[in-house]
Amino acid sequence: MTSTAGRSSSRDKLLDAAVSLVAQYGVHNLTIEATAAAAGVTKAGLIYHFKTRSDLLAALVERMAGELELQSRGADHGAAPKPLREQIGHMIDFTFDMPASQQRLLANMLAAVSEEPQLLPPAQALFARAYEELGSGSDSGLGFVLCAALDGVLLLDLLRLYAFTPPQRVALRETLLKLAKDLP
Repeated sequence: MTSTAGRSSSRDKLLDAAVSLVAQYGVHNLTIEATAAAAGVTKAGLIYHFKTRSDLLAALVERMAGELELQSRGADHGAAPKPLREQIGHMIDFTFDMPASQQRLLANMLAAVSEEPQLLPPAQALFARAYEELGSGSDSGLGFVLCAALDGVLLLDLLRLYAFTPPQRVALRETLLKLAKDLP
């Protein structure tokens, strides 16, 4: 193993530990010390990769944005765009099938981004790419509406502003799928 691979692996191990801590205890309880302990490294070992808690949070938000993009779109960044109907279908599945553990993690990441504006760029870039991929053709308006509706449903869930009942969730999903059938 090269030293670069070792450093990358150590960094990933630290980020994995941070993800676990945030999911379990919330972003406000994430500390350098707790992350180092959870990863089984010294504080100095963590500081080699992340000088501050803010650096750790920034890396965490960037990693999550990348993972969210893969999960919600079902494709690698940079891959040829899929048909609009397929893109929206992936987003519908992602929104309605998200495990509770991932919802908690995302809610905590939203809290971090709202408190530390310097963490916004990876999240903003994620949304910018998502909406740009919807295109600019005659059908893009419906794609934008469906994507914005899905973002709204997810944010209502994550922020606990409204809890849709199971029948409401089924009705929402069926309606979104029905509307998506009209997309190319």
